Amino acid sequence: VIRMGLEVNMCIKQDTVFTRFKGELDEMSVTDIRAKLCEILRKYDVKNIVFNMRDLSFMDSTGIGMIIGRYNQVKEKCGKIILCDLNQNIEKIIVMSGLLKICTLRDSEASARWFLGL
Repeated sequence: VIRMGLEVNMCIKQDTVFTRFKGELDEMSVTDIRAKLCEILRKYDVKNIVFNMRDLSFMDSTGIGMIIGRYNQVKEKCGKIILCDLNQNIEKIIVMSGLLKICTLRDSEASARWFLGL
């Protein structure tokens, strides 16, 4: 999925959808991502989401809101949101936003897979 300044790659492994961002997660790009993740959570037996943010250059409050909304969806399935591969700028935004109260932080996608037992 490519939308404005954001490229997104999604793949499902067992009960987890891995979402890799490249570019800017903002008001212009978040609508399609939100819709696609909602569809995946509805259609497939997925309960966890891993957001790989290594190549994410920018995220605003709509990106944070999108993550909170997906947390509310996975919580109903006793799932988890894992944020991994955060660069310094995105890590500051994540920490300041309070997302770490509801999301798990891992160094890498491999570490996220290990954490989930995949």
